[in-house]
Amino acid sequence: MTGGAKKLIRGLKDVSALFESPQQPVVRKLSDIQILGVSSPDEDDDSLLLNTYFASRMASESKPCSLVSLLSRSAASCSWRGGMQKIEPFGRNIKRHTFFWDEFREVVEAGTGQPWVSCVSRSIFMDFQYQHLVHYPRLLEILDKWILFLKPSAESLTGGYKMIKAGLALNPHLECFVLFQTKADPPADSTIFEKFAALASKYLKIHLGWLGWLNLSNRDRFFEAELNVDQLHFCPAQTRSSPEQLALAHWIARAEGTGEFSSSERKVFS
Repeated sequence: MTGGAKKLIRGLKDVSALFESPQQPVVRKLSDIQILGVSSPDEDDDSLLLNTYFASRMASESKPCSLVSLLSRSAASCSWRGGMQKIEPFGRNIKRHTFFWDEFREVVEAGTGQPWVSCVSRSIFMDFQYQHLVHYPRLLEILDKWILFLKPSAESLTGGYKMIKAGLALNPHLECFVLFQTKADPPADSTIFEKFAALASKYLKIHLGWLGWLNLSNRDRFFEAELNVDQLHFCPAQTRSSPEQLALAHWIARAEGTGEFSSSERKVFS
């Protein structure tokens, strides 16, 4: 074989990979799945109530909502293990799932790299205490939208600003929204949000969404509050779901009766 022929064969081998059929890609279909959470630097004990409120406003038969409560094993609230179920109906078109932090981490990380196809369209609300993020800081990377429930005070606004800054450091694509607490009718001429949003825009380079004012003092009429929740609905233009988001959505879909658990998934209940 001549030297020229050898070079030609070697050259064809070098470029042959360009014409080979690519390996089957991991399925990452764009799906109507989004992860949200409501947190506060002031009223962490109201996390479940606040997340339930927003879930109730967004849930429908075609797009159910799921509520995921995360508990610390050292917390007094762990008494739920004795009598409550890990999965329970929690209002119309809403089911609540309760995890310890280490269980939740196992669920979302076990599915990384799996070829999940998109599940039933749903919004998933994360109920957690902000100070417990030390158990799994990467939760903020999974969130698509974060609602901050703040008081119109310097201390609360400072705490909210620090929360937004920490969230963006872990998740630059995180969308943040502000909800203010009021004990009476909200002030009609208040510019607190505008000033706070301008500060966040200048120093954190983020556009904050405004949800309104919420009065927690009247629990009987709490769920009658009218807030700007339309902006929280899924936006088709958002980025594709991450492997962790798809793993969580897949687990919830199976837990709610649309499939069977594999042996590895069933370990969480053992």
